[in-house]
Amino acid sequence: MADIEDKKKLRAGLLVLLVLILAAIALVVINPFESLGSSVKGQTEGSAMPEEIAREVPVRTATVGRLDLRAYIRTNGDVVDTTSMDVYPEVTGKITSIGTEVGQRVEKDAVLGKIDPSRPGMVYRETAVKAPVAGTVLAVNFTTGSSVSPQAVLFRLGLLGEPEVEVSVPERHIGKVGLGSKAEATFVAYPDILFEGEVVRLAPTLNPATRTMKVGIALTDPDSLVKPGMFPSVKLYTESITGALAIERPAIQYEGNQAYVFVIDSRGVARKRAVTIGLEVDDHAQILEGLAEGETLVTQGQSLLTDGSIVRVVD
Repeated sequence: MADIEDKKKLRAGLLVLLVLILAAIALVVINPFESLGSSVKGQTEGSAMPEEIAREVPVRTATVGRLDLRAYIRTNGDVVDTTSMDVYPEVTGKITSIGTEVGQRVEKDAVLGKIDPSRPGMVYRETAVKAPVAGTVLAVNFTTGSSVSPQAVLFRLGLLGEPEVEVSVPERHIGKVGLGSKAEATFVAYPDILFEGEVVRLAPTLNPATRTMKVGIALTDPDSLVKPGMFPSVKLYTESITGALAIERPAIQYEGNQAYVFVIDSRGVARKRAVTIGLEVDDHAQILEGLAEGETLVTQGQSLLTDGSIVRVVD
């Protein structure tokens, strides 16, 4: 009986081995995974275009062109009468009366005020302070009861010639300002009027405390609207370039000190381009090197770009 059982087990084992061998041969010949691999490969290849489209970066662009650039200093000024005259007292004493006020027109030898030169134990007659010339009172610097000396400026008289706008120019800009430099001024009193002018006076020295130079600007004012004492906002032009190759400043990016932009080629690919910047005015910058007129420049969206990025221009 034992021999019969051993023979049965041997036959069963041979049968299982034969089935395994046949199955292995079938796998080699039929290769059922080949169609699966082809299907996966086809899906991968078919998805290449959608992935490329998904990588497109939306940007806005502008064409590189030419502009007239005018650099300027923006500052505030004071309208002054350059023909004004200071009036000093002839004696030391106390002011007993003021006979005029700012804006009043006075004639030559008109009494502007009186001073009592009396001292303790000594009584003197009041001394009149008179206008040396006819003019308009621009300033009254003391009040009744004030003590003054011959070194004190009591009044300022204006002959009211052509007033000037006086501005202070920082030391770093004085090399760009000269006689004839153009300027524009606006006044709160005349918000719709732009007054044009030019530099007619340069101070010979700088103020050592502020490191600024006084500059006088004559305005074109045919209707005599500008009055001494007014406080204008001034643009003083320092440099101008006609037909400069210029771009919008937001298009410029930096790596350290090197400026660069992205230019779009004919295939819609962004190319990184190093540029040299010249004069910068408001939202525009002059390009000295790196760009040519007519090229297409990325102005928005460039922070998402690298050299070779595919872009999609949007309105």
